[in-house]
Amino acid sequence: MTPENVILTVLEPIAGLKGKVYPVEALKNATAPFVFYRQTADEEDDDLDGLNGLCSTTFEIHCVARSYAALVSLSGAVRLALQRIQGLSFDGLLVERAKVRQASPDLNEREVNLMRRVYTLQLDYQGGNDNE
Repeated sequence: MTPENVILTVLEPIAGLKGKVYPVEALKNATAPFVFYRQTADEEDDDLDGLNGLCSTTFEIHCVARSYAALVSLSGAVRLALQRIQGLSFDGLLVERAKVRQASPDLNEREVNLMRRVYTLQLDYQGGNDNE
């Protein structure tokens, strides 16, 4: 499993998000609520013997809803789901640390009349299979 698969696994069960968690950007004309994510960093630690299998990756998680109240509810559920993966194993990928923080002020997307909140998710993990 990859970190991207972990994000899908934990976010799609949230009410209203089944089939509405997208990589990089939302589909054109996607209806809120939805979430999209972007990977912004990825690295594997090394020591004197070379790469050691301890990986760190960072994502922007964008929560989008029709109103501010819906955004607060959605983003709270998303944040909680992401925080709860710390210490869990997903098909060979062990999440050692999951740090979630709000990355910007809430945004009012006036052109499409939607609200957006952006989180930064940092995952420190071992294992996984990048070929999935």
